[in-house]
Amino acid sequence: MRDMLKRIVLVIFVLLLLTAVSGFFYMQKHPLEGKSGTILNFSGKPIK
Repeated sequence: MRDMLKRIVLVIFVLLLLTAVSGFFYMQKHPLEGKSGTILNFSGKPIK
């Protein structure tokens, strides 16, 4: 059971790391949009 828990925690940690890295690169590519761009990305509904 502990091996399963370790695996699940590892997967969650990797997913969070990937989202953080991708968000960081998005901010680097689109500095003008800033915070609103990332919020729209997470919500999935772009508002113009």
